[in-house]
Amino acid sequence: MKVQKILVAAPTYDIMKYCEEEFINSLKIIDYPDYSILIVDNSQNNDYFNHLKSKFQNIIVIKDNTKEEKNILRLISSRNKIIKYALENNYDYILMMDSDVIPPKNILKELLLSNKDIVSGLYYNYFNINNKLTYAPVAWTSLTPEEFREIKSKIQLPSFIKSHLDLRVHLTEEQANSNNLFEVLIPSAGCMLIKKEVFSLINYTLLDTSEQNNIKTGDEIGFLLNARKNGFQIYCNTKIKCKHLIKGKFKQEHNKFKHPLYD
Repeated sequence: MKVQKILVAAPTYDIMKYCEEEFINSLKIIDYPDYSILIVDNSQNNDYFNHLKSKFQNIIVIKDNTKEEKNILRLISSRNKIIKYALENNYDYILMMDSDVIPPKNILKELLLSNKDIVSGLYYNYFNINNKLTYAPVAWTSLTPEEFREIKSKIQLPSFIKSHLDLRVHLTEEQANSNNLFEVLIPSAGCMLIKKEVFSLINYTLLDTSEQNNIKTGDEIGFLLNARKNGFQIYCNTKIKCKHLIKGKFKQEHNKFKHPLYD
């Protein structure tokens, strides 16, 4: 296999200090011959940026001085700075990470073998499903056309739900444990390998309000929707299991975010 030039990158901010060491050290030991590590800090001041620069060697740390106030918009800004850096420095792929997702050492080799436009590994998170706290895969597939027709025959769906692609379901436990590759609507976007053909065309963007409907949005949804509209295929490789350090973020007393674990 040809060696590709890969940028392993993540946005971060000072709330993520609790997992910085485990995260960055996990990136440093990825088993691949040609990759760089980029961390983009969008904290409100320079303290965390200076801390990262002084503590971690042999990685690239840049400051995102975005003026955006909303956290999701700050995150989108940093994702796009990662894309800009990758294009300016001629990388073939971006492994787009979240700074609380710990990848296995073989993540790049395995995801490259998948040879897809966009392909992620897999991690889990806590979700409120039918009023029950559920630990579920962070990857969603669409209903089949047959399943969609059956549901449509039984209930009146909102007008914005026009096809089976407008409804999504989590990967099942059987799928998650199969170590197979699945085409998905939304992958585990915090460990997602993106080809240059994709990120040279598409930036991260907040999902347009006319398209949101009742879809819970995140920083990745607009990017993935636009990728799919442009004909790029999106996959999840369930062989690559990543550790998700989500609990530490929402345990912090000063953190203003809510999560099903701590509601």
